[in-house]
Amino acid sequence: MTEPTANGNRGDPGAPSLPPVIVPDWLVNLASLGWRVIAVALLVVVLWLLATMLGTVTASIAVAVVVAALFAPMAVRLRAHGRSRTAAAAIVWATALLGITGVLILLGIAFLPYLGAVVTKIQAGLSALQAALSSLGLPDWAGSVLRPLFEALRKGTDQAGGGIASTAAEVVTIVVLATFLVFFFLRDGDKAWLWMFQALSDQKRERITAAGEDALERVGGYLRGTTILSAIIALTDLVFMLVLGVPLALPLAVLVFLSGYIPYFGGIVTTAIILLVTYATLGSGPVMVMLALIAVRNVFLAYGVRPAVYGRTVSIHPAVVLVALPAGLQLAGVIGLFAAVPMTAVILAVTSATVAIVTPDPRPKLPGLVPAWLDRVAQWSWRLLVGIGLVALLILVMVAIPLVVIPVICAMILVATLDPVVRWMVGRGRPRSQAAGIAVGGSFLAVTLMLLAAMAVLVGQVGDVSQAVTAGATSASSATGDQLGLLAQAVATLGLVGVQTVMAVAEGVASVAVIAVLSTMLSFYFLRDGSRLWEGVLVHAVPEVVVQVRMAGRRAFEVLGGYMFGTAAISLVGATSQFVIMVVLGIPLALPIFVLSFFLCFIPYVGGFISTGAALLVTIAYGDPTAVVVMVIWTLVFNIVTGNIVSPLVYGKTVHLHPAVVLVAIPAGGAIAGVLGMFIVVPAIGVVAATWRTVLEIMASRKASAGLPRAAGPLPDPRPGPAADDRV
Repeated sequence: MTEPTANGNRGDPGAPSLPPVIVPDWLVNLASLGWRVIAVALLVVVLWLLATMLGTVTASIAVAVVVAALFAPMAVRLRAHGRSRTAAAAIVWATALLGITGVLILLGIAFLPYLGAVVTKIQAGLSALQAALSSLGLPDWAGSVLRPLFEALRKGTDQAGGGIASTAAEVVTIVVLATFLVFFFLRDGDKAWLWMFQALSDQKRERITAAGEDALERVGGYLRGTTILSAIIALTDLVFMLVLGVPLALPLAVLVFLSGYIPYFGGIVTTAIILLVTYATLGSGPVMVMLALIAVRNVFLAYGVRPAVYGRTVSIHPAVVLVALPAGLQLAGVIGLFAAVPMTAVILAVTSATVAIVTPDPRPKLPGLVPAWLDRVAQWSWRLLVGIGLVALLILVMVAIPLVVIPVICAMILVATLDPVVRWMVGRGRPRSQAAGIAVGGSFLAVTLMLLAAMAVLVGQVGDVSQAVTAGATSASSATGDQLGLLAQAVATLGLVGVQTVMAVAEGVASVAVIAVLSTMLSFYFLRDGSRLWEGVLVHAVPEVVVQVRMAGRRAFEVLGGYMFGTAAISLVGATSQFVIMVVLGIPLALPIFVLSFFLCFIPYVGGFISTGAALLVTIAYGDPTAVVVMVIWTLVFNIVTGNIVSPLVYGKTVHLHPAVVLVAIPAGGAIAGVLGMFIVVPAIGVVAATWRTVLEIMASRKASAGLPRAAGPLPDPRPGPAADDRV
């Protein structure tokens, strides 16, 4: 972009003389810097809003990146010793999963049952401290300040205790998604990194790759050091509390360990909690002793242990940490607090390399205040803002007129699925209209009967399923000494939401019927006249573009059809196997669970996890110990095989998407467009993955179409398979 000068063209002696512009040079330079800063800032704000709206996805990716950075060196060493990518990732992933799960279970057993007692002790300490301060005869103004403060602390304690239970379902979702993402990051993280920077020169790609490897190494060291230091602090606090006779020493030590991953704030808050509990039960003397012991320990750690434990890790200024922590809390809640500092460390570690690769070569002529890297980032930013605005407009239209958009989407998916059947009948001598009518009519009848049967089963028994799932969660919690109380509450909430969702679908049967009829009619016309309509659109384009668009359209068409066939096969096999094992074990509600499983499995990964979890909890509620053990084994085997073998194979061959992309896309689609978004987001991204390079090539073309001949008629259909370079 050319920058104007203050006085016409005085910067170019060969240019024609123009009237002077009464704008001082400093203002021109300031504006040149200003619009670039504004463009970049607006893009950052928009991305922040998107990350907040997709909080579950953002938190899952952040947690997965942090955990993968911690265990990545192990996978690299295994690959260096001859293990394949998949084998190395599986070994490290399974080891990490078992280790972290075991630690979390032990910490949960030691802390969760005593959460209410800890909250009570904290409030008792606040009351005792308030009474002690009141007895000192403080001035009225001091009392007026302290009373609201203590009330706010009590209310905050109550909210913190209840907030853990209320966010249990969200935390479980984040943990499940992050667990699967860690495996794929360990297996293909380096390949994804190279794919992102494939357009760079070798020198720049090597620089950003070296920066990324250094960031992972430093973040891994930071996490290992934080774990060791948190364990030391928790153990020493446990010893101090046991020696002084402070109650609830073990759950308080667990709280200290977990808060150690939150710099500054975590240690301050847990120290205050320990002192309050000590004061409430033992008085002021033990509090002073505890405070002295903690102070001595902290000095020893700061000057002796901390430098040796952390070693060479990413050094982050305290001011940056103080900004990153509340940002992480706002973005992803408690999970964001844990991941904020490591993610900030990654960003800071690659910043200098990013600036280097963004800087254009050769550098353009710019005002003195504008660095070359800022100019390029700003140029990208305002264009990306336009692109994001266009996508947001399309989503807004889709959400605003669902009775128009949903039938069109359903019809396109149905057409892509039925097109091979129609072609087969046309090849057998039937007219295309008749073949389209038979295919659409038969599928409509089959789908209608299936939906009616499903609704008949679910409407009458979905309440029983919800109660059985809740009862199973409660039984599991009771069997473990109420250690799984949060799980029972989360499952009960999800069960209620499931009942309300099914009832809402039943009450909206009129809208469903309208969508079904419109989708069927559109499917017939698309199957019968789609080729002519497509040619009518392309006849006005230049021949070079027509060839590219036809190839991209065929790839997108095949993606939709292949996705539906593959997903239907996975859903049917999974639901049938689940039905059979429940019948063999004599577990009730096998039929409604089968129906739910079939439809839920159209949501990749997440749907199967939910349906198998529901079947397991129903088995816990009604089955004997042998049945529970068999169902646990089947649930683990099914999810591992489906998630790591079957689904990646099917989606890799149909929609050409990496499983990690599918995992992230599903909750993102749900956050944007609800249940419909969860169903259509994967085929939609599959279409984008199959066509994005072609679209970019067409959009990047600078040829003027005015002087080029238009297509005189239909071009031959090359019908290529999915191009390898269009895959994601």
